[in-house]
Amino acid sequence: LLLVCEVTGTIPDALFSLEQLNILVLSGNPVTGNLPMGFSRLTNLELLYLANNRLSGPITPLSNLPRLKELFLPQNSFSGSLPSELGNFTALTCLDLSYNLLSGSIPSSMGNMASLQRLELLYNKLTGTIPATLSRLHSLTYLDLASNRLTGSIPDSIGFISALKFLGLNHNLLHGSIPASLASLQQLERLTLGDNQLSGGIPAVLGDLPVLQNLVLFSNPLSGSIPTALGKLTNLLGLFITDNQLHGTVPSTLSNLSKLQELFLRGSQFSGRLPSASSPSLTQYRVGGNFFSHGEVKFRNCSAVVWDTSGNCLAGSLRVCGRASNQRPAAGCASFCGVEVGAADPLCGGHGYCSVNAFTAAGECVCDPNYMLNSSNSNACVSGAVGASLASGSAYASLRGSASVLSNGSILLTGGAPNQQGAAFASPVMRLFHIPDKRSPCGTQLGFLAAFSFAMSPGGQGRGGEGLAFVVAAASSEKGAIVGLGGVGRRSVGVEFDSVLSVKHSDPNDNHVGVNVGGSPVSLASATAPLILNDAQTKHAWIHYDPTSAGTLRVFLSSDPVQPLTPTLTASVSLCSALKPTASDSLFLFGFVALSGSQPQRHAIFSWSFTTGG
Repeated sequence: LLLVCEVTGTIPDALFSLEQLNILVLSGNPVTGNLPMGFSRLTNLELLYLANNRLSGPITPLSNLPRLKELFLPQNSFSGSLPSELGNFTALTCLDLSYNLLSGSIPSSMGNMASLQRLELLYNKLTGTIPATLSRLHSLTYLDLASNRLTGSIPDSIGFISALKFLGLNHNLLHGSIPASLASLQQLERLTLGDNQLSGGIPAVLGDLPVLQNLVLFSNPLSGSIPTALGKLTNLLGLFITDNQLHGTVPSTLSNLSKLQELFLRGSQFSGRLPSASSPSLTQYRVGGNFFSHGEVKFRNCSAVVWDTSGNCLAGSLRVCGRASNQRPAAGCASFCGVEVGAADPLCGGHGYCSVNAFTAAGECVCDPNYMLNSSNSNACVSGAVGASLASGSAYASLRGSASVLSNGSILLTGGAPNQQGAAFASPVMRLFHIPDKRSPCGTQLGFLAAFSFAMSPGGQGRGGEGLAFVVAAASSEKGAIVGLGGVGRRSVGVEFDSVLSVKHSDPNDNHVGVNVGGSPVSLASATAPLILNDAQTKHAWIHYDPTSAGTLRVFLSSDPVQPLTPTLTASVSLCSALKPTASDSLFLFGFVALSGSQPQRHAIFSWSFTTGG
């Protein structure tokens, strides 16, 4: 036995004088170079571990090790083809060549490795078909060929590998149908066939796999319906059937899957009643993007489940764990208000859809992306989002402080005198949260996109003033004279375009973009702007907020009206924590604030748009 740690450079030739060596472990070292031909002298070697190094080149120098039982070479950069001599390793029980750059086909001679129990070739560049000769590996329990470029169909003969417990074929180019012969694998625990080109239906005989724990069939053009026989898989922990062409109702027999932890049926054409969620172990319930029309979801452990029912034909208020979740029907479904989605909904002024607020038990309108709720009438959606701008006049602007509307429709926040403060906000407020009741702190949180163009002039003697900021703030703040980040209140989020360096506020420089929460002048995150902010030239900004996970805000900045691919600043921000909405106070205003400070700086907004969405 030779266990070598902290080896650098190439494999030393001195090792090959140890001709009686039977175990060699060099894993986890920064070993580089190709495999030396001296390995052929270690004819007594039984275990060879070279995992997680920086080795490269072909693996052919290992072709003459007749007593080898375990060969582990994953996470290197080996290239070239698999040598046909691997078929001579009749004593080998474990072969792991995963996470390399191996190419070419899988040699049919590998079917001669009669003692092989584990074969891992995932994450290479292998091509060609799966050799039918692998069916001769009767001791094989683990076969993983995922993430290659394998083509052809899945051989029926794989059903003859009776000891198989894991079959991994994800992320290849396999086509044809799923062979019914897989039902012969009575010890199979995991079957992963996702992200291929498999077609046809799901064989009902897969329900005869008594110990199957994971069935993964995502991203295949499968058709037909889910067989009722899958309800016999009482040991199933995960069912992943997303992004297919399956249709019909989900069989009620799936309620028999009492151990199920993860149910993924998103992005197909299922209809009818929502599938059962009765398993006490359930942690994931993802059934969005289908045509489910009704049902009530009752989780055994509500706090432990991540769920998604969006994009179905559900309408109005879906009860989940005793709480209501507003649902918007997908295209092609009848809406809650009885009109076809896409048609004008008369109850919302023709520019939104009808929903139910479970807290008030009253109907309310959720506006289309191109429209906003009128602040004086919650059942009227008025123009003022995508395509509407302040350049069209002051109809959609509520001005504060020194702000004014110019003859061309632009908003001048500060006019060039020192110590000016100006703000402009959209009059129609926006709903950023759908909160069903007091027990749901933020309910369903929406994302948003703000896009605008602006200019900032230099201050006195070329110095900058305080800059401007885009802000989202509680609508209740509208009663005050909102100016500056400090005036928008604690329930606010701002993105500042700052042209002055303030050491006490921890600014990185005098030309930066920052994210500020709660009116604080200290940025939660900041980054240097990719262009000069206060050169009086027009700038274009885009602010994206993604509500998923903890919430991510991305700021893009350019001198051109085309959004860059790379954001200037990315920050983790929770609108729920920052804006603290409630069921009776979930409307927010958006707009801009600017301060000239001690310098005579001008701040102008030329155009803007604001859109909410999922």
